Amino acid sequence: MSALLPVSLAVLTDDPLVGFAQAVEEAGRVLDGLRLGVAREFDNRTDETLGEDSLARKLGAKRPWGALETVTRTSAKDARERVAEARRLAKFAVLEAAVEAGVLGRAQAVAIMEPLLPAADRADTALVEAACENLVDLSKVLPATAVVEAAEAWALVLDPDGVEPVEKAAVEKRFFRLGRAKDGLVKFSGALPVEQAAAVRALLDAYVNPRAGASVMFTPNAADDSNDVEDGRQKPMLTATETEPPTDTRTPDQKRADVMHAVFAAAARAPETPTMGGSHPTVLVVVPKDDFETGHGAARIDGEDEPVSAKTAKRIAETGGYQEVQIDSAGKILNLGDTKRCATVWQRKALAVRDKGCIIPGCTMPARWCEVHHIRPDRDGGPTDILNLTLLCWFHHNDIDTGPYQLRMGDDRTPEIRWTFGSHATEWIKAIHTPKRDLSTAT
Repeated sequence: MSALLPVSLAVLTDDPLVGFAQAVEEAGRVLDGLRLGVAREFDNRTDETLGEDSLARKLGAKRPWGALETVTRTSAKDARERVAEARRLAKFAVLEAAVEAGVLGRAQAVAIMEPLLPAADRADTALVEAACENLVDLSKVLPATAVVEAAEAWALVLDPDGVEPVEKAAVEKRFFRLGRAKDGLVKFSGALPVEQAAAVRALLDAYVNPRAGASVMFTPNAADDSNDVEDGRQKPMLTATETEPPTDTRTPDQKRADVMHAVFAAAARAPETPTMGGSHPTVLVVVPKDDFETGHGAARIDGEDEPVSAKTAKRIAETGGYQEVQIDSAGKILNLGDTKRCATVWQRKALAVRDKGCIIPGCTMPARWCEVHHIRPDRDGGPTDILNLTLLCWFHHNDIDTGPYQLRMGDDRTPEIRWTFGSHATEWIKAIHTPKRDLSTAT
């Protein structure tokens, strides 16, 4: 470096620094060409038919990348990649020549090759060469991302039917899998064909991305800005004023998780959903009676390895109902009580008409995705009556007892809401489903 640069980089003015950066890249491309050329020759001279004359064997290795690693002291991964890239380049004479001449660097060549590889064996050779020549010319004046987009466009020209077999293979590989519970969380993994993923993404974006439309926005916050898409874990601070409701403190990733849960919960309640043993898919929660009544203690969900809180069990029962089972110390059933539904189907329909969705300002969860909440808790004698019920999404239902919002039933028999900010509380206003945060209709 000292031989190439007589002075420190820090003392260069802008124009010399730009010129030096370009010179370094040109030198780097030449070195890349030499490195891949060496890898190709190591590969050629390690043919198994050469026996003891194999270069790799002479160097105490079995494979060309092992010999390359020994000689160059590069990493095993890099040595293997060099050999693999040299082999792939052999399919594209134009690209290979450009790399050898120092016109293309390794990264540029790989980025161009990847979209073209599936079509290379099926497309007309002359057309492939024309595509490569065009892409090499573009690489001289455009950044790598733009050249990759051009390569993807060329791939469709070279093999217009090539997408179909890829698509068929993707359909065969699709899966969705739930793991086991650990530390209160259940991991899931999966892979979806592009078509299915697009449908899921469109639904999630509609409820998570504020740019999707004003009628389907969570309370806007900094974490939803398009610049933060790469990091969906950024959590905004809770802020509120007398006129502005508290910000939604969920990260974009958390919102997506909540939407997915709401979709599945709503599907489980849908009339057309297949039944299991005569009932719709049901989350079975077992909790001691005393814990259920006090909201303290632990409960078990059938099929899950870890417990949930009694408070969670009580919230689940608010939406789905519960049944009292009396057992003795040996686990023998002594008495089976009637199923007690905390909200009937008809009450849910009436709530959907009145509340239209989650009544927390700024929340866009529609009624069919919401849970039923007792404004006055049943432990305090609150009845399961339409005048004591309202709709909340899962997140706000889970947060209502400890979060900034408070609910009550107004004199006109509709829910009212207020929120705290600092040590102050706002005036009570009508709790109307207002996803646009327009509270003018809620006063």
